Amino acid sequence: MSLNKDSFLKNAIVQMFTRQSDFREKYYDNNLDNQKGVMQPTSLEALKSIDRISIMEKVLCELKILQSTDDEMELRMELRHQTLSSCRRQCVIKGWVIPTGKKRPTRSGRNANVWELTDEGKAKVKTILERIGQ
Repeated sequence: MSLNKDSFLKNAIVQMFTRQSDFREKYYDNNLDNQKGVMQPTSLEALKSIDRISIMEKVLCELKILQSTDDEMELRMELRHQTLSSCRRQCVIKGWVIPTGKKRPTRSGRNANVWELTDEGKAKVKTILERIGQ
């Protein structure tokens, strides 16, 4: 059974969202001695919680699948507005995302920009997928 391009990308995104970083096991050791200048326990816990792919990269991959408003991505990705809009804004600044010129209503009834990837954004998504082995 072969997957079409959209199914493949959707499957790749789902796997990215659920994967954990390889370095967690590589660098985390419960027997670390804090007196020897190693990371504090809270820093180690933060290290353990890092995903393999950043939120900004997840936003890019989400837009590869479907042109969306911030509100739509917030719902699908289960992110707070401040987190999502900040990451999407950074993608705009880097030239990876642009508005389509279309507007769609948000949950509150306001009209919001629909966002899409630029060619640079599509290239960035390709490198993300290659990096994680998709």
